[in-house]
Amino acid sequence: MIALTLIVCLNATPGDCRPEKVAFEGSVLQCAMFGQAAAAQWLTAKPKWHLKKWRCDGRPLDDA
Repeated sequence: MIALTLIVCLNATPGDCRPEKVAFEGSVLQCAMFGQAAAAQWLTAKPKWHLKKWRCDGRPLDDA
């Protein structure tokens, strides 16, 4: 699995940001193409957060 790293910030306090790693099934290229859609799906489930930026990491997640 590829690590899709989202940098998310609380809507109530925009300066309160943190990285959130999300497992992504596929290649780094697929992550680059579809990572934004995966981020949108994550944000739909967590409406108190907004996306600042995202990136794909070719190294697999440790806990996946």
